Amino acid sequence: MDTDIDLIIECEESMRPFGAFSGVRLLFETQEQRFSRFRPTSLVSRLNGGEHVDDPWLAAACRMAREAHTFTGGLFNPLILESLERAGYATTFDDVSSGAPSAALAPSPNEALEIAGSVVSLSHGRLDLGGIIKGWTVDLALEMLARAEPNVLVNAGGDLRCAGNEAGNAGWLVTIATPGGTADAWEGAIHGALTTSTSLKRRWKTAVGGEAHHLIDPRNGFPGSSPFVQVSAWHELAWKAECWTKAVLIGGEDTGRLAAAAGVRVLAIDDAFAQRWF
Repeated sequence: MDTDIDLIIECEESMRPFGAFSGVRLLFETQEQRFSRFRPTSLVSRLNGGEHVDDPWLAAACRMAREAHTFTGGLFNPLILESLERAGYATTFDDVSSGAPSAALAPSPNEALEIAGSVVSLSHGRLDLGGIIKGWTVDLALEMLARAEPNVLVNAGGDLRCAGNEAGNAGWLVTIATPGGTADAWEGAIHGALTTSTSLKRRWKTAVGGEAHHLIDPRNGFPGSSPFVQVSAWHELAWKAECWTKAVLIGGEDTGRLAAAAGVRVLAIDDAFAQRWF
């Protein structure tokens, strides 16, 4: 998933739960094989190629994506891949170098994604499930580990979820840095999930002289242009928090208020590093 994965288990030193670490590594690799748009044999690549794919994992992920599209008011949309590729993100990020963003309305996943039991088909548009899969995999890893390890934290590139406590705290002590990294935006003990996303990373120069980033606004096909450059969201589940962070980064204050109305706590930071809580 092109990110570092941190796994912390609070236990007696003599226990050394190496099996837990190898199990999480295998889980992330398996999810990458299933869902990466850069792997031609993945479930997502097969679906984008026009195949009717019979797989319960893909069906579950697509149901989650349709749910997120609904609860974010349409701002989470997994069918922005064509716009993302036109903007330049058609290869793994290390090789992104150009692109020309253009206007386009993303299809509605509630209409374009057809799910019948475990069979998924796509009538139009192309699918990218990257962010939601990362959050979901954090959830799966935490739930797998928590059956044997009561005090554990999993962090995948800013998408984290924890259970139990670390030594000396009621929960796990977490810090959110400002986008510039010069100070802490927030620090506290948490339970559950906390995700953070930013539009200041995964940026590149386009072929037409501007800059693009990976957060596409499904309403127009261009990289999002809200006042916020970094958003963090608290939720019980990492995949839902992940979807809210992306939605608020694209939709701005209106979507922040929508998240708050749904019971999701959000910290948004603008390009002057001013904070806004919802």
